[in-house]
Amino acid sequence: LQLRTGHVPLNKHLHHIAKLPSPICSSCHQKEESVHHYILECPAFIRPRNILRKSLGTRNLTLKELFNDRKAIRKLLTFVAQTKRFQTTFGDV
Repeated sequence: LQLRTGHVPLNKHLHHIAKLPSPICSSCHQKEESVHHYILECPAFIRPRNILRKSLGTRNLTLKELFNDRKAIRKLLTFVAQTKRFQTTFGDV
């Protein structure tokens, strides 16, 4: 649910609530670390993203598909675990 609303400990949200000085992605240092960037764009997570694409049988991932399809949600949670991006906050997912 937090990924869907954007209220997740990614730098864009943490910056918005004054917990970080910058919204820039700490993994790639190229763009704001939004949910869209984290899941669909960040070059630091290319390998787990490719695994996600293959597991869903699609090249074109969209947040709408990932958040609204039960099969996709399970695969998305695997992606999140593989990236270890939230390990500090939530432990092993």
